[in-house]
Amino acid sequence: MIKLSLRLRSFAATLVALLLFIPLTVITLEQAYTNSLSQSMLEQLRVQSLTLIAEFEMIDGQPDMPEQLFNDRLNIPGSGLYAFIKIDGETVWQSLSTLNWIQQPELKVADIGQEVFIQNYHLVSDYFLFSYTAEFEKKHDFVPVSFFIIQDKRMFDKERQTFANTLWYWLGFIGLLLLILLLISMNMALSPINTLIEQIKQAEQGQIERITNPYPPELEKLKSSINHLLNTEQQQRSRYKNSLSDLAHSLKTPLAVLLGNEQLPKSTLEPLKQIDNIIQRQLKRAVAGTGSGWEQAIEVAPIVAKLHNAMLKVHAAKALHLSVGVAEGCAFHGDKTDLMEMLGNLLDNACKAATHKVSINASQTNLLLRIVIDDDGPGIAPEHREALLQRGTRLDSYIEGQGIGLALVTDLVSAYNGSLTIANSPLGGASIALTFPVHQG
Repeated sequence: MIKLSLRLRSFAATLVALLLFIPLTVITLEQAYTNSLSQSMLEQLRVQSLTLIAEFEMIDGQPDMPEQLFNDRLNIPGSGLYAFIKIDGETVWQSLSTLNWIQQPELKVADIGQEVFIQNYHLVSDYFLFSYTAEFEKKHDFVPVSFFIIQDKRMFDKERQTFANTLWYWLGFIGLLLLILLLISMNMALSPINTLIEQIKQAEQGQIERITNPYPPELEKLKSSINHLLNTEQQQRSRYKNSLSDLAHSLKTPLAVLLGNEQLPKSTLEPLKQIDNIIQRQLKRAVAGTGSGWEQAIEVAPIVAKLHNAMLKVHAAKALHLSVGVAEGCAFHGDKTDLMEMLGNLLDNACKAATHKVSINASQTNLLLRIVIDDDGPGIAPEHREALLQRGTRLDSYIEGQGIGLALVTDLVSAYNGSLTIANSPLGGASIALTFPVHQG
């Protein structure tokens, strides 16, 4: 399942709401406006029909209409307003505006005293049709007379379309304005969360020990919980290291007494020394990497510079050329002592094996920190590399005295979820690369 951010979820929900709300609003308002226009048109046609009825007369049993009607549109051919009068189903009169009509339309006759209003009366184009039937005296009887008013719909449709276009334009503009206001208000609402995330990153990188900024009431409880977690984690780490330190001192004293006992057989001295080395190694391994990701980022460059100066002094007799290339921003998330011990052991081994040149280079991406140490010594045979990475295997076969500390380096690298690889160096000897994950916050 795809996990969307709160900002994207809120924006998507609002966008969907607007995409539903605006069309429904336009349809509703347009329908209401159309109904209002239709009702207005009905009233107009009703008034025009009454005007027509007022001008109609029955003289000596014959229908009579004036040559010029009160409504000028009925006197102008093709004006868009037309009128017919029928008696007993036959057209007895039609307005001058129908002069260009080729044939008589079929008109729906209303019952006596009733009216008929048709909104979509189709001839050549669409029209409104209104009809009303009234009774007029003819000699000694009454005859039904039907009056018909036909109104062209083009002006009506144009006015309705203009209203719809205006409605879409302004509601679209209002919708866009609402989206902009939403983005602004969303950024303001999420600003405390972004600040909290930034402070959590700073705490993870060791830049701050507690989250101190004030937050809205909804986030204060979360802030308190995170601070409690930080305090608890720091206290547990401190107690763990102190306990291991106490254990180391407790074991070191009895071993020192045993090693100083002259009455012990010489055959037991070597096993006791091995036990002491094993205890030191395992305690160091237990302490290494015990942080929970809230370690301060240690800059690699100063550590490498310090080791560079130390190696030049220790191996001054070999007159080695020791080059350093550490990219800007390289940082190790862990204990400074652990990093110095790992790099110190590997650099010391490289200097012992090298003939003239040793180099140490570091680079970092968003995901990994990579440190590579090269030398121009005899190198490490491919068949020995895998064995060297196994627990307990020494590097004595590489060059005399080189195995010391490599097992500890392997354990330390493993404790920090890193990796150690051995390859051929461009300088001609061995190339040992350390790779560590970079905390992403």
